[in-house]
Amino acid sequence: MITVISFVIVLGVLIFIHELGHFAIAKMSNIKVEKFSLGFGPKLLGFKKGETEYMLSLLPLGGYVKMIGEAPGEEITEENKGRSFTDKSPLNRAAIIAAGPIMNLLLALVLFPLIYIVGIEVPAYLERPATVGYVFEKSPADKAGIQKGDTISRVDGENMATWEDFITTTTMNPDKPLKLSLIRGRSTIDTVLSPGTSVTTGAGTVGVLPDMPAVISAVKSGYPAGKAGLKPGDEILAVNNVKISHWIELEGLVSKDAASKLFTIKRGEKTFDVEITPRPADDGKRFLIGVSREEERALKQYGVGESITKGLSTSVLMTEKLFVVIKGLIVGQYSLKTLGGPIMIAQVAGRAAHEGLSDILSLVAFLSLQLGIINLFPIPVLDGGHIMFLVVEGIKGKPLSDKFMGVAQQIGIALIITLMVLVTYNDIFRILN
Repeated sequence: MITVISFVIVLGVLIFIHELGHFAIAKMSNIKVEKFSLGFGPKLLGFKKGETEYMLSLLPLGGYVKMIGEAPGEEITEENKGRSFTDKSPLNRAAIIAAGPIMNLLLALVLFPLIYIVGIEVPAYLERPATVGYVFEKSPADKAGIQKGDTISRVDGENMATWEDFITTTTMNPDKPLKLSLIRGRSTIDTVLSPGTSVTTGAGTVGVLPDMPAVISAVKSGYPAGKAGLKPGDEILAVNNVKISHWIELEGLVSKDAASKLFTIKRGEKTFDVEITPRPADDGKRFLIGVSREEERALKQYGVGESITKGLSTSVLMTEKLFVVIKGLIVGQYSLKTLGGPIMIAQVAGRAAHEGLSDILSLVAFLSLQLGIINLFPIPVLDGGHIMFLVVEGIKGKPLSDKFMGVAQQIGIALIITLMVLVTYNDIFRILN
């Protein structure tokens, strides 16, 4: 339920801000606005104030502002002469259309600094060098010869200063061979890594993890570990005399069967053995002893001045990355499998709601920035396409023909439908897998 609620709220904010831009400039231009709707389709509820009806409609994937004279061939009554959309100059109409995406861009510019003021909580390892703590067997990393203890220093000639750099690069390059430089002891080793494709996100996957010692952060009441006397802070050194150097190794040994196992535990300066019998999980497919680890996280907060600077820098950086990704998708550098639609947005919104305020704000800011930029692209149906037609109209001194506009709109609709089918297919494919 929280996923659905989060999705509706996030989408509602983005749509409201966008349509508010159109609405505000239309009102300032003395254009009669008949309807302001969040959502499409049948009206769920609404009220009328002045000459405008404000509505909440059934389908939440969009919204609209209905202005007099906006529809082709619409008849304008005498009382509305001079107050219709078509009565205004091309420049005025372009300003009304551009106001929507501009409001989305402004929202992002406001939210990014606010996020830095509230504070960003991130996994602490992301800012550390990409030193490998575990390699999954038969994974792309294993096939590339990457070993525990290797530090990934460069990918395709680009410096990888942190785990974040490496994860970002490999995530955006599923199925693409990447040239890696590894530091192993005092040697530098070159290899080729071809990230796999995640069935849940479509992003590139490698099969490596940072160091995660098997240190217990929580013991669940009523489970075997608690009954055996294990406590938060204990480190599991071995299971049945098999040495444990990473949490994932512990999971593998514990979850495979219900046989009693001998655990070697380090508590402070003491080391002792204890026998524990795992119990079946709720799904009946694995076994648990009832311990968990808490990922080390770092909270970063900044002053107002620095937050504004970092917020603007983040906006610029994300804009650059968006165009890099779009270019990569066009030329085939990045996989179309990485694209997501409403279902993915809903899933991400649900996870963000669980994580806290800064994660929700980050998601809204990121989506608002993308929505603002993409909507300005000169593609028919999008705001940028309408602006392009108005620029041509201003140059020619007369509107484009209805036939041309109709064909252009059909092409634009076909492109949007194709994109929606693709991202929906990706979303459904991820869920089914």
